[in-house]
Amino acid sequence: MTALPRWPRRFVLAAGPAACLLGILAAPDSLPDPARPVFAVTLWMVVWWLTEAVPLAVTALLPLALFPTLGVMSTRDAAAPYASELVFLFLAGFLLAAALEYWRAHARLAYGLVAAVGVGARRIVLGVMLATAFLSMWISNTATAAMMYPIAIAIGGLLGEGAGPARTRTALMLGVAYAASIGGMATLIGTPPNLLFAASAAELLDRPVGFGAFMMVGLPIVVVLLPLCWWLLVGVLFRGNVESTSEARAMLSERRRALGPLRGGERRTLIVFGLTALGWLLREPKAIGVLRLPGLTDLAPQISDASVGLLGAVVLFVVTGGAADGGRRPLLTWAEARRIPWDVLLLFGGGISLAAAMEASGLTVWLGDLMGGLAALPDPLIYAGIATLVLLLSELASNTATAAMVMPLAFALAPSVGLPPLALMLVASLAASTGFALPIATPPNAIVFGSGQVGVRDMARAGVLLDLLAIVVVVGGVLLLYPVVFG
Repeated sequence: MTALPRWPRRFVLAAGPAACLLGILAAPDSLPDPARPVFAVTLWMVVWWLTEAVPLAVTALLPLALFPTLGVMSTRDAAAPYASELVFLFLAGFLLAAALEYWRAHARLAYGLVAAVGVGARRIVLGVMLATAFLSMWISNTATAAMMYPIAIAIGGLLGEGAGPARTRTALMLGVAYAASIGGMATLIGTPPNLLFAASAAELLDRPVGFGAFMMVGLPIVVVLLPLCWWLLVGVLFRGNVESTSEARAMLSERRRALGPLRGGERRTLIVFGLTALGWLLREPKAIGVLRLPGLTDLAPQISDASVGLLGAVVLFVVTGGAADGGRRPLLTWAEARRIPWDVLLLFGGGISLAAAMEASGLTVWLGDLMGGLAALPDPLIYAGIATLVLLLSELASNTATAAMVMPLAFALAPSVGLPPLALMLVASLAASTGFALPIATPPNAIVFGSGQVGVRDMARAGVLLDLLAIVVVVGGVLLLYPVVFG
């Protein structure tokens, strides 16, 4: 985020502790005494998270600094969520992604997917979106968009001149931004809000959510939403005729050839990545009717998604592979590992610590009572309401910070409206990835807008319609799939 001008930054910096003091001195009488300091710290964190007065990870350290000071909990209890096993699962995902990026394996996957779909005008938009979404399932959506948008620009430059090619270029660039966000919804490691959902479920409900279980909900939603997004872009908003894309086919072939043959290091990285993903999918036994497929937990009952991921990450540091210069080196070194976004791990910890304090102090019960009037609404409307609230917040603030703020609220709302807490939290986590209308909403939006290939009006027009579609798909997907997957 761009640094704030001096006086607004001073204002928002002061607004955080001022909100905290107000929360302590002017809290409603109905708020239980143990919940007052938690309520005050929550206000401080919300102000700083929404305004990004300081880096998000710095705000996430406030529970560790303030909860012991205000007598909410001990330092040991406040610090425990920062070492949640799901924090380490995301760490494993970051390390695997770093290895894929170093060996350029993600580029080979992207070019292969685009070439497989074809290079007709509409098909090439679909191919780029499929490649972007697939990579975003495993690599951060920011890194995916940063890699794919130059490819999209190069292809777009080969489409010719005129109104039709110009519209197709707009669809292509927006497709990169939107597919990067949509693809991340499919897996636990695809985007931080998904993992915050799993961490909050474990902390607040004592209910673990496995990689495979989440994917059984997230992937079908992506399978529906991504084609709808493509159709909206190329079939409704930016329809254009392009006479020939043979040059695009030649460019893709040339770039694939430039990567050279699949070498030892790249091949071994893909093998480790594939085996790790397979381990995540097969960790838990699967029941299909009367047929039961065994899982890794049958052999090792204590194994978790985090341990599977970390095992794969450790292997990357141990196994060596042949590089382009003929030498050998580990598949991953600390030089690459140190560049992963460690701040996101702190943000997880802060969100989980805040949620734990809200639950232990009774603040979530109090908030739930305040929202009890919503119980008269139909269930789908309640789900749509929480999705819309999260989406609007995500358009203006970090989706990770939004998810951290909203998870305890969704948990608190559930008993008051008679809905499963896990279902409301799931809707909130998925909706946090659906801010498509503004350049500041997500890093992929900002990257594509910063390329100069897309105007604010085009992004807003497409984004608002896609936001509405996303709410329907997310709510409908959870209503249909939650009872099947989570019972």
